[in-house]
Amino acid sequence: MRIEVRQQGGFAGLRRPAIVVETEDLEPGAARELEALAARLPAGGPPARGADLMRYDVLVDDPSGRRTASFFEPDVPETVRELLRLARDAGRRHA
Repeated sequence: MRIEVRQQGGFAGLRRPAIVVETEDLEPGAARELEALAARLPAGGPPARGADLMRYDVLVDDPSGRRTASFFEPDVPETVRELLRLARDAGRRHA
């Protein structure tokens, strides 16, 4: 499974490089956890009211197809926050 996370927005219009994780390159436990969260990726939602909101775009590519969703602070679901955290950790280890 391939998971890609893009982060942009905020006060300075921040745009960070994408984090790309191939779960086949991870330890089995970490791969299973990320794949389980990605399989439950909810549909994104419209931005909350306010300027300079942080936006997270998540793309999941697996045998069942490709799914994308966008999430805006402060309305990021807890399961998505966990997926973002694990993807960042895996991306740092496997950059």
